[in-house]
Amino acid sequence: MLHARITVAAKIAFGGLVVTTLFAPLPAAQAAGSNLVRDGVLNVCTGGDFPPMQYYENPGDENLVGFEVDVVDAIAKRWGGTSRYVVGDFKGLLSSLGAERCDLVASGIMVTKERLKAYDAVPYFVSNVVMVTAASDSETKSPLDLSGKVLSIEAGTTYEKTAADLNLELAKAGKPPAEIQTYPSASAVIEQILVGRAAATITQDTTAAFRLKQMPGRLQIPYNYGDGETYGIYLRKGGDNRAALVEAIEALQASGEMKTLLQKWNLPETATDVKHATN
Repeated sequence: MLHARITVAAKIAFGGLVVTTLFAPLPAAQAAGSNLVRDGVLNVCTGGDFPPMQYYENPGDENLVGFEVDVVDAIAKRWGGTSRYVVGDFKGLLSSLGAERCDLVASGIMVTKERLKAYDAVPYFVSNVVMVTAASDSETKSPLDLSGKVLSIEAGTTYEKTAADLNLELAKAGKPPAEIQTYPSASAVIEQILVGRAAATITQDTTAAFRLKQMPGRLQIPYNYGDGETYGIYLRKGGDNRAALVEAIEALQASGEMKTLLQKWNLPETATDVKHATN
């Protein structure tokens, strides 16, 4: 999937304080559950623009919110520290990690073999592609039910191929294709469903969960493709830090805190039932 990432001046959010930074070197690490905590602070790089994982709830807000923010905050607390978020361009997050401008990257970032060549990661969340329809629609239960109906898609995303593949499948079945309409934003796509111009859209379950939370009772997810993309928290290679991160995530799972956070953000209860190995 292609997520739009906003390029912003990097800033650090710590409590109510926001400080513009030029990515100054971090202070020496101290032992506090993990040596990634430095002077009581866990520095985390993030894009800050991927609701409901991590985002600013209102324009001008200084503190991030979201499921991933809550998870990282809970990890920092277990390590005896507090999270501080370094917000920047998504494309530069891993290089900032490598330059020790932060010690973790948590930004809805997929675990890939290419990224694992240079960095460690702990997979902890799986996201699936889903179909979203109006809550009042009892007829569109699967993609094949979109035959002869309008399917709205965000332009420039991988969902355009998913929609094209659907029409190939419909053609093979001798059924009329779906009418595919593209729009420049995810918000515009959802609007077409709400006003009745489109029967459905295709998106990630994370994005769908955010929209359902925003508009209770107006949207539903009748179909899950089950094509999982695994998100991970990245860190530099070496030492015992990866093991400490796995231990912290597993502790959140075992205590039920992770499940509570999933419920808070309207995410699937099984989303964090993920193996933490990367081989």
